[in-house]
Amino acid sequence: MYPLFKNKYVLLFVALLAVSSSAWVVRFLPNLSSTTIAFWRMFLASAMAFIISYKTFFTFVPNKKILVAGLFLGAHFALFFRSVQLTSVAEAALLGTISPVFTEIYSILFQRKPFSSKVSLGLLLALFGALILISQSSFSATSSLGNILAVLCSIAMAAVLLIGKEVRKSVGLFEYSRWIFFYASVCLFFIALVQGVSVLEFQSADFAWFLFLAAVPTMVGHNIFYYLVKSLSATTVAATPLGEPVISSIGAFFLFGEPVGLHVFFGGIITLIGVFYVIKYGD
Repeated sequence: MYPLFKNKYVLLFVALLAVSSSAWVVRFLPNLSSTTIAFWRMFLASAMAFIISYKTFFTFVPNKKILVAGLFLGAHFALFFRSVQLTSVAEAALLGTISPVFTEIYSILFQRKPFSSKVSLGLLLALFGALILISQSSFSATSSLGNILAVLCSIAMAAVLLIGKEVRKSVGLFEYSRWIFFYASVCLFFIALVQGVSVLEFQSADFAWFLFLAAVPTMVGHNIFYYLVKSLSATTVAATPLGEPVISSIGAFFLFGEPVGLHVFFGGIITLIGVFYVIKYGD
């Protein structure tokens, strides 16, 4: 089993399953502020990462790039969780995972990355399939705002991965993740202050969901992405969550009764084919 989990494609799939669970959890906490949920997810994940990497607690000093990445990560989660509360899981999961479009544009324009027709084809297929997936949306005023917030959260995640690609060349995984999660929690704390939201207002039963969000989609899912971004392109890593709408939609059907029609089935297949293309030809 150990060699299996050293395979980057297996790891990417595990990460995809892990991050897909976050949208479902938000639906179990409808009365909580999205900022409160995001704060505790980041704060607890930071605590877990600090415990795991305690030996370098006094020897590693985070740099400004990690601080900036953490601020973008905090903004990403605040925007994503709010979008899930305003629109469908499928739409939020789709538009919240189009960061590879932005990482690829940035890499071509500013990092002189050669244009790849196969990667571009994969991105187009993934996005086309995802658009089919949400084609039955009602696009109400609430869902439209949620969709805009989801796009903004994708831009924020693109920045996180592009910075992480550079920082992870010389920084260990948990040294990086413990500080980026911590800075994200600080960012979310101040967002809560601006919103007039207390991050301490929640039910004791909610804390178990906070722990789940910190352990599974964050410590497992995001840490795999930060681990692989050292050796894979930012676009390849960012493309993997494009499969999230498929998994999130299936889970939402069983958990919340959200309909999964033929548009989800065919759109999901096209999206996954596109993701496969990006992962295969992205490096």
